[in-house]
Amino acid sequence: MKASERPKKRPTQADVARLASVSPAVVSAVVNGRDGSNGVRVGDATAARVEEAIRQLGYVPNVAARSLARGRNGIIGVFTYEALFPMQAMSYYHPFLVGVEEAVEALDCHLLLFTGSHTDDRRRSIYKNGTNSLQVADGSVLIGQSEDRDELAALVRDGYPAVFIGRRDLPGAEVSYAAADYATATRLLVERVAGLGHRRIARLRGGSNHESILDRDAGFAAARELLGDGVDTTEVFVPPRAESIAAVVPGLVEQGYTCVVTDDRERAGDVCAAATALGLSVPRDLSVAALSEYEYVDNTVERWDITTITTPGREMGAAAVRLLADLLDNPADRTPRRVVIGCGFHPGATLTAPQGA
Repeated sequence: MKASERPKKRPTQADVARLASVSPAVVSAVVNGRDGSNGVRVGDATAARVEEAIRQLGYVPNVAARSLARGRNGIIGVFTYEALFPMQAMSYYHPFLVGVEEAVEALDCHLLLFTGSHTDDRRRSIYKNGTNSLQVADGSVLIGQSEDRDELAALVRDGYPAVFIGRRDLPGAEVSYAAADYATATRLLVERVAGLGHRRIARLRGGSNHESILDRDAGFAAARELLGDGVDTTEVFVPPRAESIAAVVPGLVEQGYTCVVTDDRERAGDVCAAATALGLSVPRDLSVAALSEYEYVDNTVERWDITTITTPGREMGAAAVRLLADLLDNPADRTPRRVVIGCGFHPGATLTAPQGA
């Protein structure tokens, strides 16, 4: 091989130091942050000279070496117990992942999606064979609604930095999380419905005791207390299936309920379909609203423009990463980091004032 064909030697910190007429320690301080943590403080003029030498030489810091110096890998993990892909689930989870990616990029870290660790029954697991598979990352963001709560408690006990997207309450363990304020959003939605003149409002409640549903329970109860006896706010427990909802809607209409509120958009679509089957017009004869834009599957009924609360997914994803960064920057402080973010509102086309109001 001719000398001209040999690959050029990769520039080192020593090369940068010679060109900038400084010591290698000064170059290291500039590359790794001029906070004086390595015992070297660098002035602005010297730092500018080093940065110019870096640019001229095309020097690229050794990521592995920097990680070792900081005691980190520079990797943020994302783990979910349920498949976020393919596109069917992306419609709901995509904003969360966008927020996570943007916040991780702002930290100048790498993002690693964990998907391959399974138990014998093919269920995703963090502690496969008793070992925390997330440890390759400095810390992880957890997402999804099918979590193993024993594993979450184990993460807390082990001191592994992790933040859940969504509120989680575990007996004997305090989880860090970024959550949506479903309680306030639910209360405001019911107040909005009553403000349009509805005096009989029914909420169709499934059997879930997930924290996000319990928060909606709290919001509905707060609205009931605020509105008092002037507004009939009733809850009807019904299995979250289209045929079950179709069996309930006629009775509610017969009893004079003018608005039906469901826990998610899919169930709201089922109510709209049931009302249409009765010859009713939505929202003229029956208003419908949802406490979440979430759909379990692509709805096969007519695509209604449902009036609904919207989840601040992008903001929650980014907030979870920022909370995780705080955990990583303050490892001695194991106090759970938590933030609750306000929801949005999609006015849709299924809510209006009742006839005669």
